[in-house]
Amino acid sequence: MTTQKRRDFLRSAALGAGIVFAPSWLRAGVVGSSPNAQINIGVIGTGKQAMGLFNRAHGMPEARFVAACDVYATNLERFATSAATRYAELAGGGKEMAPTTYSDYRKLLEHPGLDAVLIATPDHQHAQMCIDALDRGLHVYCEKPLAHTIEEGRAIVDAVDRSGKVLQTGSMQRSMRTFQRAAELIQAGSIGELKEAIVSIGEPARTFDLPAQPTPSGMDWERWIGPSVDRPFHSSLAPGSDSRQWAQWRNYAEFGGGMITDWGAHMFDIVQWVRGKDDTGPTQFFPPGGDAKFGLTMFYDDGFRVEHRQFGRGNAVHFVGSEGTLDVARGFIDSSVPGLVGYNDTNASMKTSANVLHFQSFFDAILKGTAVNCPAETGHRTSSFCTLANIAYRLRKPLTWDPVAESVTNNRAANRLLGPEYRMSLETKS
Repeated sequence: MTTQKRRDFLRSAALGAGIVFAPSWLRAGVVGSSPNAQINIGVIGTGKQAMGLFNRAHGMPEARFVAACDVYATNLERFATSAATRYAELAGGGKEMAPTTYSDYRKLLEHPGLDAVLIATPDHQHAQMCIDALDRGLHVYCEKPLAHTIEEGRAIVDAVDRSGKVLQTGSMQRSMRTFQRAAELIQAGSIGELKEAIVSIGEPARTFDLPAQPTPSGMDWERWIGPSVDRPFHSSLAPGSDSRQWAQWRNYAEFGGGMITDWGAHMFDIVQWVRGKDDTGPTQFFPPGGDAKFGLTMFYDDGFRVEHRQFGRGNAVHFVGSEGTLDVARGFIDSSVPGLVGYNDTNASMKTSANVLHFQSFFDAILKGTAVNCPAETGHRTSSFCTLANIAYRLRKPLTWDPVAESVTNNRAANRLLGPEYRMSLETKS
């Protein structure tokens, strides 16, 4: 099937996924039409990430979490109980009703009075959930990376355009002062003409290789797999929200994209943002030799160079300009240019959580018609950047990317990996 035919199929499937319902005042984003201006939110995926986001956002006056869904009953019950307790605390005591719970996200989308959804599932579930919610007339906050494949990302953007709803990608570093300051300084020419960026994140995706374990009670593993390829249950993929361990599904190409998409969706995103390239991306990808997991080099069409390698500062970006360098991460920003950055530029000076600020951007877009910090097209282009990096590591061949046609021009095997085949075994290299 050609790339264009695959895109046409995704678009037609999305159009048929649900009826576009007449929007309420809130779904239409009409300012001032409600005395309370409260957004009723349903949460899809109630694991550790969703719990963390809820804990930060539940007290915001614009938000009310009214429904929740998960295929793992233990996670769902824990989330609902926690939400009821938190809302009771906010009310000053007394009994508060817990969010209505669902095991099927499609039923949650039908929840009466719902205005928006927060999607915090594994990456391979994002696309259909986003599209179904948008076609239902709901606003969407979707965790990064926006999509698991490039074709899915474009289908999400098309659904946003079709619906007229708000979508915020959860790349919350765009709402973090450290990175905002880095963008301001670099775009102002404070380190001279920008030459290159080194992005320090972890390894690319790998093939699923875990032994089968018994599926725990209350886990609907078939629904967890969803649109991906069938793999056996293993506790590290879905350890439960009470576990200290973060779920490891993101390491495997069947469900995620390794650290290339997990942290790359943050750090490559900063490169895109700083350079004003939110509607495009690198056009040349040169993988390292052998089985090296670092060393991929990428170029934009203007010659700007990006290298994936660690430089001893954790997950961070090192920008190189003609007059100096600037390093930025969640915990620091510093520069070789004397006096360029100071204490007030660091993340330590933030009085409000970046997650709260990112939600505020989402809520303001719904209620006031302002722009979100990371819209669908931006999230799609960053996740495409990450996915192409994974494909280059996988095939170990140089790739030439056309960001307008969204196709690889020099490798048919790479083009096949823009869609569902991306989820298949990495052992076959063409």
